[in-house]
Amino acid sequence: MSSRCFLGIDVGTTATKAAVLTEAGEPIRRVRVAHATGLPPLPGRVDPVSWWISVQEACHALEAGQLNIAGIGLSVHSPVAVPMDSSGKHLTAGYRYEAPGLTDMVAWLQSGLTPDDIRRSGNRITPATYIAAAYLLLREKEPEIVEDLHVLGSVGTYIGHRLTGHDAIDPTQASYFGPFDTTGTWTWQEDLLRRLGIPQRVLPPVQPSSEVLGRLTNEAAKALRLRPGTPVVTGAGDTACAAFAAGIDRNAARLLTLGTTHVVTDHGTAPAEENLHLQRAHVRRGQWLRHGASNGGLALSIAAKALGYGAGGQAVSAMVDRAMSAGAATIAGAPFFIPHVRPERAPFWLEEPRSAFLGLLPDADETSMAWAAVEGVLFVDRMISESYPDDPLRELLLAGDVSGSGCFMQLAADMFGRPFTVSAESHLPALGAAMLAAQTADDSLYLHHHTHPVKPRQEFAPLIEQRWQDFRQERSRFLHKESKSSTV
Repeated sequence: MSSRCFLGIDVGTTATKAAVLTEAGEPIRRVRVAHATGLPPLPGRVDPVSWWISVQEACHALEAGQLNIAGIGLSVHSPVAVPMDSSGKHLTAGYRYEAPGLTDMVAWLQSGLTPDDIRRSGNRITPATYIAAAYLLLREKEPEIVEDLHVLGSVGTYIGHRLTGHDAIDPTQASYFGPFDTTGTWTWQEDLLRRLGIPQRVLPPVQPSSEVLGRLTNEAAKALRLRPGTPVVTGAGDTACAAFAAGIDRNAARLLTLGTTHVVTDHGTAPAEENLHLQRAHVRRGQWLRHGASNGGLALSIAAKALGYGAGGQAVSAMVDRAMSAGAATIAGAPFFIPHVRPERAPFWLEEPRSAFLGLLPDADETSMAWAAVEGVLFVDRMISESYPDDPLRELLLAGDVSGSGCFMQLAADMFGRPFTVSAESHLPALGAAMLAAQTADDSLYLHHHTHPVKPRQEFAPLIEQRWQDFRQERSRFLHKESKSSTV
């Protein structure tokens, strides 16, 4: 039989990525499949079937059935709460943190929390960190669903059940459910659940990220064209999988991952006490991650469409390439783009979208507008990176798939005003999931992936640094003005 391989499946916000990793740590196959787009559910809700369809299509495209797959790992986006029945089917659309009514429910719930409850959760109390409040909202808005509710799971719970018939959640995903002891035992807070009126029986069992959830059922194997009986591990949140693959626990780097969401991830061996960032358990006991996030990829897509480049990845690449062609005079005269096209989580905690082009003049041309769009997104990423109070200038590792030409990576170094180490790997979360699967076979793999340094262009450094200072001032004024006007 051929040498063993491990399959990682990464169910993202807009697409599923899958990759195969050899037992030597070499990635050999990668695919990306967008989620099916049917009738859109209600705002802040999501159709779980779209994930399962793209998982099947990704496995078909990967042709992984031809390989000796020894284990399957899952990487998933979060937080999402999926009401499921005993057969693993969803009872209604999943709840994202933007679901109408969830903010008010969390505000009500917070009034009953003690300081110790909040400390143990490890996070600021918001819909993005207390998605278990969806149970209370479900009970209020869709009481008929609660009667058939077996488990309120995560994306990983839902896909894991589809694959194995078993329910579970790992600590990295449970960290955003709320009544979970993120800073201590990594278990559900039983007393708190009773006080909140959330039955513990409706929450999935917590088990380690690399523990075997179950084996691939005959039905799932047929749907995915894989071998039945293949071990499937519980898996983890996508940013945790990416951090695991990148090895930031070993190299002390800070990771910037690019996708629909741009995420800056920091690693520590003790839970943080500040609540500015999102905090979650890592895939290994005694380790924690802090995240700052923006809707950077979405903002780039919206800007590209608004500026006439069209839709999709090629449109964003064309806009980035245009920005790269900007000279000093164009940069100096460009407007500023405030890229908060959706409510933002840590470290900004914006409850409403706040987006605009500021200082737009009649003579603004295509290149200056493209520059402004890319600059605004990257300046916000820089703000996130520098928001960590203990070590704002830690080494930066950048990974993602924005522009095949590499222009985005160069512009990132320009906007940050410092060098990056750039990973050529666009599927880090999927490969991290595959590495978790390898641990079930007693294989502690290290990913072999190519990296290269990118340095800022010194000829633009003083100009960009001045625009960085001006951007922060203009953004602050704009957000303050918008906040005041929204209360009138």
